[in-house]
Amino acid sequence: MNTHSVGTELNIEQVLTERYEQCQAGYPSCFYQHDVQSPVSDLTTPLDAVKDGWYIRTNDGDEFLGLGIAKQWKFPNVSALRSFDRERLNLINMGLRPNTLIAGGWSFSSSPSQDHLWEAFSFSHWTVPALFIRKTANGYSAQLTLFINRNQSLSEILDYYAGIFDSVMHPVSTCSPKVLGSQSYPSAQEWTKRVDDAISALRSGHLSKLVLARRVDATFATSPNLGNILKRLKHHNPSTTIFAIKSQGHTFLGATPERLIAVHNHHLRTMALAGTVPRGNTPEDDRAQVTELLSSEKDQREHATVVKRITDTLSPYANLTMPKRPQVLTLSNVHHLWTPIEGQLREDASLLSLATLLHPTPAVGGEPREAAIEWLQKYEGLNRGWYAGGVGFMDLQGNGSIWVALRSALIRDRTAHCYAGCGIMQDSIAERELAESEWKLQAMLNALGVND
Repeated sequence: MNTHSVGTELNIEQVLTERYEQCQAGYPSCFYQHDVQSPVSDLTTPLDAVKDGWYIRTNDGDEFLGLGIAKQWKFPNVSALRSFDRERLNLINMGLRPNTLIAGGWSFSSSPSQDHLWEAFSFSHWTVPALFIRKTANGYSAQLTLFINRNQSLSEILDYYAGIFDSVMHPVSTCSPKVLGSQSYPSAQEWTKRVDDAISALRSGHLSKLVLARRVDATFATSPNLGNILKRLKHHNPSTTIFAIKSQGHTFLGATPERLIAVHNHHLRTMALAGTVPRGNTPEDDRAQVTELLSSEKDQREHATVVKRITDTLSPYANLTMPKRPQVLTLSNVHHLWTPIEGQLREDASLLSLATLLHPTPAVGGEPREAAIEWLQKYEGLNRGWYAGGVGFMDLQGNGSIWVALRSALIRDRTAHCYAGCGIMQDSIAERELAESEWKLQAMLNALGVND
């Protein structure tokens, strides 16, 4: 194990051995952390070479990379996930620093599915990585985290961390594989029929909004290169948050424009994001599209539904402020109606507790929530997995950010399963919703090279 190749004078093998011997001598299971020099400058490349890890580039340009697993928690449902707040507070007593980042996410729905597409992802998991690297405007920082207990052998521990360091120093090939083809699930014709069914359900009066998702599967000659995809997502989507969560060799990644919630020192930020038009081909056409969006009654009503749900949910926990009218958020290929919302939290509210109360918002599920989710489970015909779920990170003090996992894809072996959804209202037109879903799919399809 070449312990000096990672740019640090720390002898990793010696430290691992000492900590292991302490555990064998009767010390309780605990964490150990040490600062190291970052062994890489490009944080998008190492994820290809590990089975488990995560990458996040926030829309302000900060990058975070976690490789391997020092400790991971899995949860089968929302109630179990909410209990993680108690566990999080106890981790400081076990040797973790208060600013340690734990990253992960959860599924759109906790309902069991017979679809094995998402078998590598539990309903929710959160991970302290073995090696963590942060890149900001101030430079790089990196941290090694060890968690050793008496049930592990020393050779297993040494081999695991050697593999993590080798993945950093020897990234895999960056060649982009040939695209063999793509297919929609359901077909475009079948999906527009489901949109019409959703419109009929809305006109029956017991639902005010439904969000219908679809999937496009792209198949490649070999497994797509994650580093290349992340670079293209970063380049073409600078205003979004880029994320990748890798579990057991399968990767869920995307470029989401929507923050579910962020908390820093008890100050929360969230947003309502609903109502969409495509970008124009010329500056004049682009301005006309913005005007159309702002004057669209359908989009304004769709947006107002999301704003109301968010404010109704959060008002008991914070004093909220927001602009009176929605603004326009411009991305690389679409314009969205956008309302930023913020406020000061009460002491008993947390990032995770509020995130799970907010999710799923009407922007990804529908309204009323329970009736909309029930309709989707019966008629959408799609296992969303972590698509439209939550992804993000938090520290042990409860600060962090969680985003809605939109404009995303699950990569399994040689296939990328790309997801997008549209908000359906009573006056929606199925063909227009199909076109909107195509605009939203372009972020991932372009990053994958399907449209090259």
